Amino acid sequence: MKRKIGTKLTIYITLVVIITFSISLTISQFFLPKYYLHQLNQKVTNAFSVYQEFEDKSLVEDQFDVTILSVSLKDNINVLNENLKQQLAREHIALNKFWVSEEVLQKVNEDKIVGKVYNQGKQKSSFIAHYSKDDHQLIMIGASMANFIEIANFINRFNIFFLIVSILLIIIITAFLSRKLTRPLNELKKVAKEIGELDFKQAEIRTGDEIEDLARSINKMSKTLEKAQQDLSKRNIDLKQFMIGLTHELKTPLALVRVYSSGIEDGMDDGTYLATINKQVDRMEKIITDMLYFAKTEENDSNKTNFDLIMLINEILDNYRPIQGEKQIYFKTEVTEFMLTTEQDKVHFIFENMISNAVKYASGNEIQIFFGRDGVFEISNDTTLTDISRIWQPFHVGESSRDKNFSGTGLGLATVKSLVEQLGYSAQATLSNSKIIFKIDFVNHDCVDMH
Repeated sequence: MKRKIGTKLTIYITLVVIITFSISLTISQFFLPKYYLHQLNQKVTNAFSVYQEFEDKSLVEDQFDVTILSVSLKDNINVLNENLKQQLAREHIALNKFWVSEEVLQKVNEDKIVGKVYNQGKQKSSFIAHYSKDDHQLIMIGASMANFIEIANFINRFNIFFLIVSILLIIIITAFLSRKLTRPLNELKKVAKEIGELDFKQAEIRTGDEIEDLARSINKMSKTLEKAQQDLSKRNIDLKQFMIGLTHELKTPLALVRVYSSGIEDGMDDGTYLATINKQVDRMEKIITDMLYFAKTEENDSNKTNFDLIMLINEILDNYRPIQGEKQIYFKTEVTEFMLTTEQDKVHFIFENMISNAVKYASGNEIQIFFGRDGVFEISNDTTLTDISRIWQPFHVGESSRDKNFSGTGLGLATVKSLVEQLGYSAQATLSNSKIIFKIDFVNHDCVDMH
């Protein structure tokens, strides 16, 4: 069974608290008494050092909070101990268990410093004392010490009670926080599930933390996937239309080839049948060639060169002037040079197709071409078209060619649109007052405008 985040959060925090308190209890029980004794012993040692240096009893007692006593070493051991107890009593220090042993006196007489701890039993305290010799005097510096083990036990009992209360509070607080935390996560889970079912919803989460960042990322992914699905659906529709158009375009020449080849078999050829068949074969070859080029527009060759766009347009126009017939092409530009760094063969195809398309389908005798300093190429001509909504779609032919020297497959403008977008530019077509206008914006970071 899977554990929810709230349950995990409660367990983890509770374990951390229990482990922390356990370490604290262990330290209080076993290490703090020893450390306390070490610190007190160090204080008495330091007091002893200062007393030996300055021999100022009041100064040392005030500074280190210790008691300094002295008795004669010439007295017997019983008298010596009795004198020490009386002096301790005058200092309001009552000790049940206190005795300077022969062993201590022997070491002191050897000029050694001796330390002793006197545990007072039921008094729940101890007395730590350091002994040394000064001439014929026994010097004792001592300090009272509470029974830290009892204090540690009391602290531990309080800590255990506090631990139980803390665990209860943790359960209550984490239950509240987990709901607050898991609510946006559950919403993200719901949105992710809907996205997986291709229902591209948006998550409305305002938490001001990483969860909100995650929600924004999921929303961005949702939008991207929705657009990708729309593009894929559109591509599927375009592919179906493409196949329908291709079938339609190939069906007519194939039918003619079949009819005329049957006529040849039946001896009905008047001398033109074979020429007609060859013409239809050429037409099918052109359709296939244009179709292959259209398919290749998705490829990015990255064969970039630097060339002058104005010179390229003039070269293409020079090729069309001998065959343009009664139609006149007028080219006007605001610049004498416009350098472009991109794939020149694809740009050549774009201009070639736009100009040949205008020559074939213009209903009037004038074709206007303009190139501005802003990098926008514009070609316009009169037309009988009333709807250009499908002008960029493959195999769409608005009207029959008016010039039979040219033949169209309906792939030209679709290829132009694909190439323009692949190169990073933009193309649009507008219809106004029976005039069709194509615009291609060649401005991007690769362009350099030179006058």
